[in-house]
Amino acid sequence: MKFISVVFHPLSIATHLTAILLYRAPELLPTIQSQIHLQFLLIIFLLTGVMPAITLLLLKSFKYISDIDLQNRNERIIPFLIILFYYGAACYLFQVKLEMDYIFNLVMISVTVLIFILLILTFRFKISIHAAAAWSAVGYLTGIITSRGLHLDWEFYLVVLMAGLISTSRLYLGHHSPKEIWSGTILGFCYSYILIAILL
Repeated sequence: MKFISVVFHPLSIATHLTAILLYRAPELLPTIQSQIHLQFLLIIFLLTGVMPAITLLLLKSFKYISDIDLQNRNERIIPFLIILFYYGAACYLFQVKLEMDYIFNLVMISVTVLIFILLILTFRFKISIHAAAAWSAVGYLTGIITSRGLHLDWEFYLVVLMAGLISTSRLYLGHHSPKEIWSGTILGFCYSYILIAILL
């Protein structure tokens, strides 16, 4: 269960989602030529995964946070602000500098807004960021399937299965209560699905 929480950490969700779109629906991302798919995924992984993760490790080493899972709600503020900065910078790079496709920019910007929403909620409540991130991926794919007729076979069901396993792993490890898991699940899915359904 710990393995699932690490491999499908919220910081990796953008990379997983982009990979699915690149390899199963490249027509939605025509700006990204097939020969640079791997390089593009690497950029996404570095900007939205590796660099924030390194920052979390540094915060832990300097005792600003007690663990990289951010189980203590009061310790989430600074890491969320830093992660928000990374995602905001990524949005600027992809939309302004690289002029990426509308769908990609929409997803990246909305993920950044979701992080901001989670930051605001963190001042009062603790919800599962893992569940919110995993089920937002399901919401994005569901929205794109219904809005653009994207055809996913086993990949969609695999994403749903993994979202369920991620949520279950957080319960199994004792990091969240069922209420915190359900809050993250409902917020992540509804936010991303409704946003895609309206704006796509």
